[in-house]
Amino acid sequence: MLAGFALLISTVSSQAQEWFQVNSGTNKKLNTIDFPSSTIGYIGGNDSLLLKTTDGGQNWSPVNYTGITFFPGGEHIINLQFITEDIGFLAVGPYSGSYKTIDGGLTWTPIIDLTTCFNQGLYFFDENNGFIGGSGCFQGEKMNKMTAGVWSEPTINTPTWTADNLIVDYDFSSSNFGLAASRSGYVLRTTDGGANWDTIPTPGAVMNPLTSILIVNNNLAYAGYVSLNIGFGLYVSIDNGLTWQEDINSATFLYPDFMCLHQSGDGKIFSGGYSPTTESGVIFQNPGQWSLWESFGLDQSINSIDSYYDSIVFAVGDSGYIIVNQDWAVAGIDENLNSSVQFDMYPNPTSSKVNFKIGTDFIIENAHINIFSLTGELVHAEEFQHEIQLNKLQTGIYLVTIETENGSFTRRLVKE
Repeated sequence: MLAGFALLISTVSSQAQEWFQVNSGTNKKLNTIDFPSSTIGYIGGNDSLLLKTTDGGQNWSPVNYTGITFFPGGEHIINLQFITEDIGFLAVGPYSGSYKTIDGGLTWTPIIDLTTCFNQGLYFFDENNGFIGGSGCFQGEKMNKMTAGVWSEPTINTPTWTADNLIVDYDFSSSNFGLAASRSGYVLRTTDGGANWDTIPTPGAVMNPLTSILIVNNNLAYAGYVSLNIGFGLYVSIDNGLTWQEDINSATFLYPDFMCLHQSGDGKIFSGGYSPTTESGVIFQNPGQWSLWESFGLDQSINSIDSYYDSIVFAVGDSGYIIVNQDWAVAGIDENLNSSVQFDMYPNPTSSKVNFKIGTDFIIENAHINIFSLTGELVHAEEFQHEIQLNKLQTGIYLVTIETENGSFTRRLVKE
């Protein structure tokens, strides 16, 4: 008993990770976030809100889009996924339909070939192959599959018969194997590319509504759910989704609603949600295997998580809440420069090269240029030149430091 109690406490006491708030410019609830690249990202929220960033998430602006019809009670963007920086899909809802954009969210076209009445779950392999899930008008789980641009309706074995039991999330580990989460409390499982889906129960005594699904490897998968104050850890499967149990490694007396799941490029797993016990948000973090989770208390409920590169992770939640696991004050280091020193860097953003305009205050003999990633890795170094080529750098945000006899001066650079 003491060991179990210590385990429960340990999951809520870690201080290893820090999260930093980013200004969203809104107090509306934020439901979903997606980064198709390291510079471009999108957030969908309540009251028809769509935000976009072009600088890796440091600044977000509303998109003045057209083409979406909102119905009373369904004015919210509840899910979105972008295949490229310009091509994406979203679900408006829960009953206002699904839409596609090909111009970076400026205009949206309704997807008219769907048989669902309510929709939320999205998963696209590419522009012409994927899934949209939800429920029927007078039945539970229902989905549509797009193959080479053509929509069809897969078979769901023993669906429930309540329209509230809609499919909310998908994940695939291959073109054949996938899992989906339903608000009925069932996990849907396919081994034939989504043509047929079995419904598999989860451990909840009242079949707690599922919120999210994540496949980690060929054996390990997690499911998030609304705890109803009786949940005791995320649901976990160690047999490829065939059976599910409560994960004691994530159990706490917070009894949180696990609202989302995400795995970053470096393998870490994140789950965000809300604790009715503390009336606060929470993020759980796992090194990427079936092991002990760390948790971090936050100001607002966390509704969605996404990342780019290997380790830059964003989360969004209620009341316009955006957080990131990087200290963006470092990226704003421009303000620390001596204002009397003239130092310009252009073009910025750039796709290939960058030029430096240096004032007379600089002593440029023996000066050096160092370029760092946001994780602190030195990715480029050379003696000072007024123009340098950056073709070998991946797209993303970097810190450019010029070291001179005057001292070190830093600017933030966006590589497209």
